Amino acid sequence: MTYVIAEPCIGEKNGACVDVCPAGCIHTTPEAPQNYIDPAVCIECEQCVLVCPVNAVFLDQELPAEWVHFTEVNAGFFQTNKPLGTLTSAEATGMVAAVAAYAARSGLTVSVTVLDREGSILTAEGADAEEAARRAYTALMYGIATHELQPTSKPLWRQPSEIDVSRVLMTPGGYPVIEGVETLGAVGVAGAPAAQVMLCCQAAVEFRFSHSPL
Repeated sequence: MTYVIAEPCIGEKNGACVDVCPAGCIHTTPEAPQNYIDPAVCIECEQCVLVCPVNAVFLDQELPAEWVHFTEVNAGFFQTNKPLGTLTSAEATGMVAAVAAYAARSGLTVSVTVLDREGSILTAEGADAEEAARRAYTALMYGIATHELQPTSKPLWRQPSEIDVSRVLMTPGGYPVIEGVETLGAVGVAGAPAAQVMLCCQAAVEFRFSHSPL
């Protein structure tokens, strides 16, 4: 079974469902009339149903007869619009918790920031969250962990013109989150020695992949 977004979403496109989806399976495009659920990724958690303000989300087996065709509408969207992978808010929260757990075990007080693939902040905690964000941004844009960068390093996947140099900080403590050939986002940690912030980043990345939805 999968959840399906039906006709009441047309013209509404409220983003609440996108924000709460732990599987990151709800997408749309600027020109599309509604949001869509990827049936190959949906984990039937019901969170989208609970927050939808127009009651547009149904299990495929419970769709009203006049909206049954929306099963094909949702699936068809993903046949022509492959979404770019990105970290979700739920994943970012878990990654921050993983850093906090490692820091507590090590007697550290650190700041942590998690960015999505576009460089937007998903979660930021701690007094040095801005520094952590710059480390995360640098790892995201260059495509490698910041402790591996040199002043002459070039971005692996992006054009140099895409980088906001005011957000770059080439110091240890930034790790990209890469899955296959896609960079999903990045994590940055500040407030501790280089070796420790690197281990904190590793804890965050390991959490993401150990809890990644199948």
